[in-house]
Amino acid sequence: MPSSKIQIPLAKSDIGQAETNAVTRVMASGRLALGQEITAFEQEFATWHGVRSAAMTNSGTSALTCALRALGVGPGDEVIIPALTFIGTANAILNCGALPILVDVKPDSGNIDVNLLHRSISGKCKALVPVHLFGHAADIADIMEIAATHDLAVVEDAAEALGSQCNGQLAGTIADAGIFGFYPNKVLTTGEGGMVISQDEALIERCRAIANQGVVSGHQATTPGMSFRGNELGAAIGRAQLAGLHERLAHRTELAAHYQRELTNNRQMRIFGFTNSVQGWFTIPVLLPENTDRDRLRADLATDGIATAAYFPAIHTLVGYEHLASRYELGVSELLGSRLIALPLWSEIEPHIAHICERLCFHLDPP
Repeated sequence: MPSSKIQIPLAKSDIGQAETNAVTRVMASGRLALGQEITAFEQEFATWHGVRSAAMTNSGTSALTCALRALGVGPGDEVIIPALTFIGTANAILNCGALPILVDVKPDSGNIDVNLLHRSISGKCKALVPVHLFGHAADIADIMEIAATHDLAVVEDAAEALGSQCNGQLAGTIADAGIFGFYPNKVLTTGEGGMVISQDEALIERCRAIANQGVVSGHQATTPGMSFRGNELGAAIGRAQLAGLHERLAHRTELAAHYQRELTNNRQMRIFGFTNSVQGWFTIPVLLPENTDRDRLRADLATDGIATAAYFPAIHTLVGYEHLASRYELGVSELLGSRLIALPLWSEIEPHIAHICERLCFHLDPP
């Protein structure tokens, strides 16, 4: 996309005086790693979610890698994921030496189809990783029941679902562990960063050790690990962001509802997966009509100064990941991966929403 013409970006981070003050506080302290900001952010994030413990990492992918390794996932194991998700979900499993097993998704939400799970569970399967795609809550209750039947661990990939709810429970709090990502386009950002949360404090301690080269204290390593640590600057920004999270989530819900009204008024379209359930809006996904030239549409919108994204291609359609294709059909994932477009979402987007939707519909159905 010709970025020089973009006037309405896809995302903007909500960074204000509170975040600036937080960074200044850390710089004045002189401590940039493994300090009190990380400890406080972990505690505050766990409290916000009503869980016992949390461990900060340097990305959502690192968080998922740590959680899976802490649950015993390793070489030769299989881990089931939806075929439609960000590549980081698959990469975390591959980082453990395990094999991602792709399962097709539901056409209404893009989340893993629980009716297809049983046939993909083999004797090598160690865990399930349901993804709350775009903040849409996956069918966690059914997934947990299936996991219990087969003695499988479950990690919720809630990287896009901070603040989303599953039958009244916050996403990430229901399974053995939940993971989050704090990239700048997320509802809460630390610049780069992630978090693992769980009611199991021992599990979080293992995650913390894995993220710190396997070290618990001093230089004594208890398990092979990686350098996945968060940092004090990111943690301080995260704490400032967390303080205003309820308000930010409520505002994003209002913005999503505004988009939904505009799309319905302009053309019988809708935000993909839009429901009245509590949802932490990561972006505004729209399912395009059949036979739409998505690349041409995005180029036309870019010419209008509007940034968009093609979220997400099915994992097995990506170069280098073709070997993950299932023996079962993944047609829904392929279809959605080729027809979804993400529209801009950030705190001050409201004055632009009507224009964005008008231009989208114009290019879909020009006069």
